[in-house]
Amino acid sequence: MALSNNEIQVEWSSSTSVAVTAGGNQTSDAINFSAGCLAAGITIKADSAGPAAGDTVDFWLLLTAGDPDTDPTVTAEYPAGDDHGMYLGQIDTNAQDADKLSVEIPACFPYAKLYAKSNASSNSITVSACINEKVVS
Repeated sequence: MALSNNEIQVEWSSSTSVAVTAGGNQTSDAINFSAGCLAAGITIKADSAGPAAGDTVDFWLLLTAGDPDTDPTVTAEYPAGDDHGMYLGQIDTNAQDADKLSVEIPACFPYAKLYAKSNASSNSITVSACINEKVVS
């Protein structure tokens, strides 16, 4: 039995980053954790196009164990936005532009999405993220 690191790049419509417009939000593509995942952490980056006071982005992890009502048309159902997601934290790009946030996340869920919500009044903020899994094989 061996323990290894597995990095997962979080993607938005198959891109490694996304611009979150002022006052807007973005939800990533589905993230599939490895079957042998024992522990995981996420690193998130936010970079503002000209930071100003109030340029913050909040992040939630939308976790799911699959399809609770066995709908044959879906693999997994996720919480809607920030309603029932796991809050990860906030990045203030005015305090430190191109700042990062790293958080330990649950490894017992097979699927997740990352939800980013901008609180900026005028600037677009580009976000990106990666997950590192500790996988037993």
